[in-house]
Amino acid sequence: MRAGGKLRTRLGGVDVTDELRWLSAVETAEAIRAGRLSRREVLEAAISRIERIDAVLSSVVIPLFDRARDADAAADRDGVFAGVPILLKDVGEELAGTHNWAGTRGLAASQYRSKVTTPLAQRFEELGFVFVGKSACPELSAGSTTEPAGFAPTCNPWSLDRTVGGSSGGAAAAVAAGLVPVAHGSDATGSLRFPAAHCGVVTLKPSRGRIPITPPTGQSDPLAAWTQFALARDIKDLAALFPLLSNNAPSPIGWPESLRVGLLAHDPIIGLPVAAECAAAVDRLGDHLSSMGHRVEMAFPPALATMFEPFWKARSVVGPVVRREQVDWMSRRLGRPCKPGDLSDEVLELADRAVHVDPDAVRIAYDNIREAVAPIPAWWDQGFDVLVTPVTLQPAWPLGEDAPARTGMFCAPFSFTGQPALVVPVSLTGAGPPVGVQLVGRAGDDEKLLNLGAALQPAMGWLERRPPASPHGPSPTESVDER
Repeated sequence: MRAGGKLRTRLGGVDVTDELRWLSAVETAEAIRAGRLSRREVLEAAISRIERIDAVLSSVVIPLFDRARDADAAADRDGVFAGVPILLKDVGEELAGTHNWAGTRGLAASQYRSKVTTPLAQRFEELGFVFVGKSACPELSAGSTTEPAGFAPTCNPWSLDRTVGGSSGGAAAAVAAGLVPVAHGSDATGSLRFPAAHCGVVTLKPSRGRIPITPPTGQSDPLAAWTQFALARDIKDLAALFPLLSNNAPSPIGWPESLRVGLLAHDPIIGLPVAAECAAAVDRLGDHLSSMGHRVEMAFPPALATMFEPFWKARSVVGPVVRREQVDWMSRRLGRPCKPGDLSDEVLELADRAVHVDPDAVRIAYDNIREAVAPIPAWWDQGFDVLVTPVTLQPAWPLGEDAPARTGMFCAPFSFTGQPALVVPVSLTGAGPPVGVQLVGRAGDDEKLLNLGAALQPAMGWLERRPPASPHGPSPTESVDER
């Protein structure tokens, strides 16, 4: 038997026998280097998993099996992650010659293919990763659930009738279900963190500027909120990958042995109720940190309580402008003006309002957001090392239900401040799905958060928990392969 042990389980009525399914990216790469596994058997096992399991999940919107086989045949074996399968989020980062749909009916109907390979995608391939597909995202990468019109909704492997979050929802579902050990994702106000929390995987929203970013769908990024990285089951994969993708010198490793940790289990931003499971997950993580010798107390940055009003006012000004940028981007790719059906009516109608927006009002709106969040980081300067918060107001909710009212704003402030945020899963019961919590550090403390997560992983045991057997699921859907 090869590394990892043979596992037989059932997901959505699909019988899965795959001894490689739960290996981490680091373990897979080491096994390939040692000759215990071949690149081809690792690749074919991943393809088989996607073919059998993803008919239930709909997490891989564009398979790249033929391209992956060609790359495997031609690749050298020097990359750190040589031969490890990975998914690329189908928005933002691109691979020349492959389909790129960004969750839109218009690009899917036109069978649009990317003209260039973007820098981070190229870097993943230079490290030896093999892209086996593109992961599903909501329309134009906007939204906290992955249910774009014209596509099958992506289902949560812990409960197939539940959301996976968004916008990196396909990536999180695929990693949680063991299709691949790691997957690329991106985040502006929670798009890595929401799916990680709902699917029981780990992720890091990096500090501003640590990893190169290609803002998706042609939009500007005046708040420098967009970041990107990866989702994984094993935090050691994130820790190994981060320095290889980062374009900045690492922060010094060296927190005090006893960290000062603030817990936030209510919503001071909007004032909405926090589900008992989400509040309990914060408390449970606090207990783990306390048992490890850290100083834990109920505390949070006071400036969080005053940031909602300027943010909410800015939405009506900024929203139409962002949608206009996205519609124009779509039109350039289609080679014609967008028409009804290419995008949802809501997107097109909001974009039409941009003509009435005063550019000075947009500038003022962004300035007001910057001013509102500017005092938040000062809390860390007052002796705190980590803030622990819920990720969303509620755990994964049923597909088809209103997402914004269930999400809240625990993630967005730290996108605007540029601080790193780690999400780890917390088990509340023996059988129930995990609930993610967010750990926020000072800007540049990415490596420190990853080290803290690595210390928590064995204590909390999330690697031992896997999505349960489920006899029910949506009907299989057809997928299209491409070179």
